[in-house]
Amino acid sequence: MNTNFGRKLAVASLIASLCAAWSPAASARGHRLETVPELATSRLIVKYPAGTTPVTEPTPISLSQARAIAAKMGISLKHLRRMARGADVYELSSPVLPAKMREMALLLMAADSSIEYAEPDALMLPMAAANDPLSAEQWNLFEPAGGIRAEEAWAGSVGSGVVVAVIDTGVLQHADLSANLLAGRDFISGRPIARDGDGRDTNAADQGDWYRQGQCLNDLLGRSDSSWHGTHVAGTIAAVANNGLGVTGVAPGAKVLPLRALGKCGGYTSDIADAIEWASGGSVPGVPANLTPARVINVSLGAQGACSRSYQTAISDARERGSVVVAAAGNGSTDARGYTPANCQGVIAVGASDRHGKRAYYSNFGSKVDVMAPGGDMRAAEGNGILSTLNAGTMRPGADIYRNYQGTSMAAPHVAGVAALMLAKNPALTAVQVEALLKLTARPLSGPCKQGCGAGIVDAAAAVGAAAAAR
Repeated sequence: MNTNFGRKLAVASLIASLCAAWSPAASARGHRLETVPELATSRLIVKYPAGTTPVTEPTPISLSQARAIAAKMGISLKHLRRMARGADVYELSSPVLPAKMREMALLLMAADSSIEYAEPDALMLPMAAANDPLSAEQWNLFEPAGGIRAEEAWAGSVGSGVVVAVIDTGVLQHADLSANLLAGRDFISGRPIARDGDGRDTNAADQGDWYRQGQCLNDLLGRSDSSWHGTHVAGTIAAVANNGLGVTGVAPGAKVLPLRALGKCGGYTSDIADAIEWASGGSVPGVPANLTPARVINVSLGAQGACSRSYQTAISDARERGSVVVAAAGNGSTDARGYTPANCQGVIAVGASDRHGKRAYYSNFGSKVDVMAPGGDMRAAEGNGILSTLNAGTMRPGADIYRNYQGTSMAAPHVAGVAALMLAKNPALTAVQVEALLKLTARPLSGPCKQGCGAGIVDAAAAVGAAAAAR
């Protein structure tokens, strides 16, 4: 591929501001909480040993036992569905705080010693140079201080043949992205969240995640327009190169498998965990086999809390199947150990750096962060954010546009894209090797990070070179 790409001046009118993506005071699109405290939930996950329950639902005794314990706490309960690894998802008549849900889980396990684990089904929220005319604005790809050296990497790999799953709000058919989109699936099992009138289906298109005051279990912001978050993330990974449109993705030869698990008011752990299992080639009850398993899985979402058994099982399974799991470290400017799923074992947790190669002011840090990548800092100028594909609709889809966002949500897809470049160059690499080489080839930040920022800023060119040499 020709790497001497022209950098033309961007069309400023296509770029809009995303202000303080993590700010709790924000209320419209681009003003969302991206990492949040533990949220109230109306679902519980219970795992019985394999072979002790029917194929698709718990035994009548187990269900009766669960209902009795729920009744003592003043709520009713029903069985919703079974997860990929046999855990059952129960839906409660009303949402409760995590502490009360954990109390219910302990009561269930005390009543039945055969239960492997019981845990809240926690809600998650989104974490927010080519001949393409806006490529000059993509400092994150090429600038020496804050970029990832993508142009040098493209001399060796553009990610061809690699599938990257994006577990997010779904992805729209943007003109600068559609050629690299696979069919995908909708994994949202709750109709109010799904907004498309049904449960799980074959339509992975973003239906809009807007909401108004009082419509969500956890009314943290009051209202918000649709973010089209998954479309932005997917564009960072694999926007089409050299098509005379907009921007270029980190791995423009890769294919994106959109898996919709976030909708109105967020998304449940059980849906996200099943999406991880299916993305990597695992089996999920009621869902046909994945004919295009992903070598890389991007999850730019999360909330406060410990890594759940449901998440850890799905992530460990994905790693065993050879998939690299990349997660946003969170935007709370605190220790990433308290944010899930970034704190799960086997995840490549990604913090955010700014245009100057320093830790972005909002980015989480600490020993759980593996590497950093451009996430932007738009306080001084909107052009210091990450420019990618988006949509003009405030509620439902409108015209294709491009906008700057900031956040660890934007940093993670840089690493997912680089992993795709590496795997295209050397398909024999294991998930463990990909993580090790990303860390080995990362470069130091330009400023101090006393709290810990992992191995440094991901270097695409060095990582592809190391992948080529690996045996």
